[in-house]
Amino acid sequence: MIARARALEMKVMIGCMNESSVGTAAIAQLAPLLDYIDMDGPLLLKEDIAEGVKFDNGKIIYNDLPGLGIKLEGI
Repeated sequence: MIARARALEMKVMIGCMNESSVGTAAIAQLAPLLDYIDMDGPLLLKEDIAEGVKFDNGKIIYNDLPGLGIKLEGI
């Protein structure tokens, strides 16, 4: 879809509402391809089921874990 949008000279955005860190980690993998990102979902949750990317003043901080870089809580 991103390639098609670019072919049509469109901008691309991905966002979430109350997404956990699992979904946000998936969005973060696409970040270099996007014009706009809304991935503050985990910051709005009282409890998150996982740890993933962190944020620092609007910057995405990736960790060294494999795959999406998530660690499920309690596992």
